[in-house]
Amino acid sequence: MNVSTAVILAAGRGMRLGDDFRDRPKGFIDCQGSTLVQRSLAILRASGITRVMIVTGHCADFYDDLARQSAGFVTTLFNERYASNGSLVSLTVALDAVKGPFLILDSDIVYERRAIPALLDCPMENAGLVSGTTDSGDEYYAWADEVAGLPLPAVRRLSKKLTDEPDPPIGEHVGILKIGQTLADRIRAAAPAKATAQPMAFYEDCLIEQLPGCPMGALRIDDLVWCEVDDQRMLERAGRLVFPRLDPLDVIERDAQALTTLGKA
Repeated sequence: MNVSTAVILAAGRGMRLGDDFRDRPKGFIDCQGSTLVQRSLAILRASGITRVMIVTGHCADFYDDLARQSAGFVTTLFNERYASNGSLVSLTVALDAVKGPFLILDSDIVYERRAIPALLDCPMENAGLVSGTTDSGDEYYAWADEVAGLPLPAVRRLSKKLTDEPDPPIGEHVGILKIGQTLADRIRAAAPAKATAQPMAFYEDCLIEQLPGCPMGALRIDDLVWCEVDDQRMLERAGRLVFPRLDPLDVIERDAQALTTLGKA
């Protein structure tokens, strides 16, 4: 399955990060001289993604400016209900525009560049990236089961509550997924009723309900270097333990440019 489109969900207000992010989105957190969103875009381009759609809300003009400077690589979609609804509504905004299979990424994560090629190359149409334990303090856990005939364990649940399942999770949900056409169609059909009943629903809540008969593989990379940034404590931890272990942005951009040049040759 060829995937050339990525969707970044970036409408959130970043309330837990405090006053520093009242006037800018979380995707513009500084990371070693660049921003989280700049790193994601460079990694996506270097991995062969040719189109990125960013669903915006809070401080949308930051992303609009970024899109104007991207030579068509980035487009923005505004979620008018960003202040009163969860990420499920942002995903539905994207689903109205995206055609074919695509990647979903959260805007407030930073990750090793190998994450995207690994997910694109994995043998299942639907797949979610799972890491080992990070001890970040706001873990989103993944449960999965071995299923005969599937090359990867099938995701059963994604949740922040360990008590949601009787057995231990297999790892942590990274916030990067590959979605095939059938699963996208199922989410598109189910999302309006789900969002009406639960306005603050995460997109994962709806996704999990659509998996019976449409399995999603759990692609586990135990030692993946990554983190999410939700509050000041997590930002401090990221700056101390995660950011220094990542490739510099200029190295990623060099490889992205080389791939673009090769594609034109």
